[in-house]
Amino acid sequence: MKKRTFKLMAIAMVFALIFAFAAIPAATAATDYTPIGGNTTIVKNLVVDEDANIPDITFAYTITRGTAAAATASTIEILASDVGASIGNAAFSNADTVNTIAGLPTDAQGSATAGKKYAQKSVAVTFPANSFTKPGVYRYVIAETDGGKPGVTYDTTSRYLDVFVVADPATNALSVDSYVLRNTATTIGTDGSYTTDPDVKSDGYTNTVTQYDFDFSKTITGNQGDKNKRFTFTLNITNAIPGTYKVEATDVTGDPTTITIGSDGTYTGTFDLTNGSDFKVIGLNAGAICTVSEDAQDYTATHVVDSGSVIAGNNSGAITLANANHSVAFTNTRDGIIPTGVLLTIAPFAIGLLLFGALAVFFIARRKRREEEE
Repeated sequence: MKKRTFKLMAIAMVFALIFAFAAIPAATAATDYTPIGGNTTIVKNLVVDEDANIPDITFAYTITRGTAAAATASTIEILASDVGASIGNAAFSNADTVNTIAGLPTDAQGSATAGKKYAQKSVAVTFPANSFTKPGVYRYVIAETDGGKPGVTYDTTSRYLDVFVVADPATNALSVDSYVLRNTATTIGTDGSYTTDPDVKSDGYTNTVTQYDFDFSKTITGNQGDKNKRFTFTLNITNAIPGTYKVEATDVTGDPTTITIGSDGTYTGTFDLTNGSDFKVIGLNAGAICTVSEDAQDYTATHVVDSGSVIAGNNSGAITLANANHSVAFTNTRDGIIPTGVLLTIAPFAIGLLLFGALAVFFIARRKRREEEE
């Protein structure tokens, strides 16, 4: 009897274990989420001088998966998607000049920093359809590529883009609740707020082009200098950011209002200047190299660079724009020696004429005296 009872108990325990294990999947069954993607934008600002054009310049970015972090007693889990996102470029051009905003992006509403303006672009960020597989916070790292353009300040500090994904309690459908861009990778508390600087978000990226003007002028002088005469000047620019630049020209043949820097960052142009002429290019980038020369013909050419000392010659040499605006003042001089006294080419004739006149007076006076004596 004891033996039979023991067997029945053993069988009952086996069935109990079977039912227990069978119940586990039902209690811990995984929720079936349908993965989703999303898209957002980040802000890009380009600051230039208020009287300058926006140059042709493109800024590129990279986006990578952030570092995952396990949850703690006070912070939530940070997820890193197994699927990569993509990010576009910010392409600026001369056409953006008409839509610039006065001042700086950091100016308070209603104020505008004197001497500056900026253009603004939106950079598209795209997450593929299978990026987010469950509720949580997904972190990405965005970085700007240093394009190496002269005179441009690049912002290579990484930004951290957190994507907050939620699930509908009734349907378990996933959706993106918000995108948050920050300058630092910060943990997030269990209440959903950032543990460091909770209210501070990134304003995106701001870049500045440091710009200077380049000017050259013409003066004609000398006692034989023709102040209506025109001289041909050649302007060469290298190491410049491509684009169309404003020109302020005074009494320059053709009255040019712009020049265009090619995609290779170079420009060559010829212009005719006369006495009082002036030619100024507005807003070239720092690091641009300008050289200007003239055909002085039979005039003596000198020039002065940036109010320095007088230099002989008709070529300014290479001038790298840095620290301030730059100028070259050319002077063309033509002097002639004006002879004084009797000119040698007419002296023999003049002497002969004087001698003939003297003899004539002598003979007339002698004849008159004889007649009086008779």
